[in-house]
Amino acid sequence: MMRGASLVITTLIVTSIFTFSSAGEEQQDSIIEESGDAPGKLWNASEIGEEWQIISPNNSTTIGTFSVNDSVDVFALEISSTNWTMVGFWVSNNESVRISVQRLNQSTWTIVEFADGDVGELGLDPGMHAIRLERNGGFGEEIAYRFTLENRGSFEGEGEFVNLAWMFTPFYVAAGLFLILPLVVVLWWNRGELISSKKDEELVEKEKHILSALRNRFSINDLAKGREEISVALSILGESSWSSASEELGKPEIRYFTENIDICVWRFEDSSNSLLIGVRTESFSWEMAAIRIFSPLGEVTSIQSVVPKMIFRDDEVFLGDLEQGSTTFVQIETLGNPPLVNMQISGLVDGKPIAAVPTNPIEMGEE
Repeated sequence: MMRGASLVITTLIVTSIFTFSSAGEEQQDSIIEESGDAPGKLWNASEIGEEWQIISPNNSTTIGTFSVNDSVDVFALEISSTNWTMVGFWVSNNESVRISVQRLNQSTWTIVEFADGDVGELGLDPGMHAIRLERNGGFGEEIAYRFTLENRGSFEGEGEFVNLAWMFTPFYVAAGLFLILPLVVVLWWNRGELISSKKDEELVEKEKHILSALRNRFSINDLAKGREEISVALSILGESSWSSASEELGKPEIRYFTENIDICVWRFEDSSNSLLIGVRTESFSWEMAAIRIFSPLGEVTSIQSVVPKMIFRDDEVFLGDLEQGSTTFVQIETLGNPPLVNMQISGLVDGKPIAAVPTNPIEMGEE
């Protein structure tokens, strides 16, 4: 009884080993040798001739050779399945050979798609396609090659790409409007500042040009020649000129600043008896404002001319009413040449008399 059981078990083991061995042999790649010299080009619109060797994609390895004068071999690849087949391919241990699998139009035999390289794969529809082997080096000698095809399964259809981008156009438009709307609102709210800022920039450039021209004019000995030009220029200068004046005219010789008023006085080369005075009111208006020129040493100082035209007498120039935040430029030419000169500006602020006197005088000698 025990012997019978042992015999049955032994028979089953041997049978299993034989079955697995047979299956492994069946799964091994079949070896195919090149039949003659493969053509170096695709077949034409007629049927495939006998010179093109037909190869199956079912796990086969093909061995071929490039003769000395041969650089391209073309094989036919037949897909007999009713569905599409994914075919893998590679060249074994040969850097001098390049492989390309080409999917062909079954009516015109033109190339529709291809995949190349040392290793790759390509989906092929039922019918006849092509394998192209190309010499990639080793010219002038015979080269053997070996390439393998692997059937990686079938699938239905080509998987055609459909462009659905048009479906998202309304979304892109809506998203664009949604994102740009806040910017439009901000620009609309700040339109006044943007426009005024542009105008201010234009005014600043214009006023810098005027200030530069004034500086050149003040450097001329005979100021009477440019009196009319100076008068027009000084009357044009506006509020923004105050920040531009220091850049173009340089550091003032006198700078006096309080919460009520800001005073700057410039004197230029070759015009030792001429002063350019800038007055800017701050948070208060000045009424009946006037500028008085005097010498701290007690010498008599008088005014010879004023530009632009203003009422003056002896050592005093009458500016009139100065609005809050306004800027006034006036050029004063003194008579004589006292060594030191200072100035005083006076007027009514909120109905109260106020006088502002800078602490540092100007030396009127040659610079």
